[in-house]
Amino acid sequence: MNRIILHYDMDCFYASIETRDNPRYKNHPMVVAGGVVTTANYEARKYGIHSAMSTFEAKKLCPNLMIVFPNKEKYFKESQIIHNLVLKITHKIEFIALDEGYIDITEVIKKFSSKEKFAKTFRERIFKHTGLTCSVGIGVNKISAKIASDINKPFGQYIFNSEEEFVEYMKEKKIRKLQGVGEKFEKLLNKDNIFLVKDVHKFSLKELTKRYGKARGELLYLYSRGIDYSPVEYDKPTHSVGAENTYSFSLNTEEEINKKLQEVFETAYRRLKEKNFLTKTISIKVRYEDRVTINKAKTISIAIYDRDKLFEYVQEIFNEIEEKSSIKLLGVTFKNLVEFSMRQLSFKDEFNSK
Repeated sequence: MNRIILHYDMDCFYASIETRDNPRYKNHPMVVAGGVVTTANYEARKYGIHSAMSTFEAKKLCPNLMIVFPNKEKYFKESQIIHNLVLKITHKIEFIALDEGYIDITEVIKKFSSKEKFAKTFRERIFKHTGLTCSVGIGVNKISAKIASDINKPFGQYIFNSEEEFVEYMKEKKIRKLQGVGEKFEKLLNKDNIFLVKDVHKFSLKELTKRYGKARGELLYLYSRGIDYSPVEYDKPTHSVGAENTYSFSLNTEEEINKKLQEVFETAYRRLKEKNFLTKTISIKVRYEDRVTINKAKTISIAIYDRDKLFEYVQEIFNEIEEKSSIKLLGVTFKNLVEFSMRQLSFKDEFNSK
């Protein structure tokens, strides 16, 4: 069965919340920022202001810029309201940030007269309950849905009905438009006369992996052709316990990455203990500056709860990831959970308890 995937993305999420709660920010260039811009509204973006820019730089570009200090607790609560609304539709959801997510609507869509009608109803429902706008994309997979949601921002929608439609739309777009191609990679591709998405089509998968490595070569080959088999990775309640953090600055040094990885692990482990679970699957999530996200996991034969051993597995999995710079998000999740009271002791546990 062909899949139908929706991607929703809240428009300038933090800035929109602040504007809703304080109308004096409306139609005025404004950013949510501490020392660094977290979110810029559309008026501020006209001046070239963007996230991860220092407020000093932003002020130089727009002297009358309004700066609002972040209220993360408020944004989290608003995100939970949105999540609960979406969960009333289906549980086949992958929330990838406070303000966006993928939804597998393959079955749900049958109840609606069209994809257009569903997308419109979805946007209006979010706005009715929160006073916030979101943009929606529908595609045949995650990559096409993600690109589609960005086409008619803000408060718009776009639909790809097939891989062919996606390829036709993308072929004349700059290669940077392709998810997973950041500034550095774009420069490397430009040196090889790859400027547009269609320029990738003249290369075979073998040629691309030879030139740019297995991960990046495969990404170019598949995404340029609208091919993406990755599932919407949803978890039922209590089937996983974890934590993740998004960072204002990209993590680049080994020291800061290790520190942040340890911090997110400790939060995830504390939640595991609080819920009295053991785990058989350890998973980590890494998102880079260019929005590429990597998920890696390891499953072991016997459920454990030993903190040191679990952190060893986290480090082992992380070390398997090739790229260790420009990291914007780190997450650790424990899956395949077993209630502590129901656990069967292994022979090793029996031996160690004597």
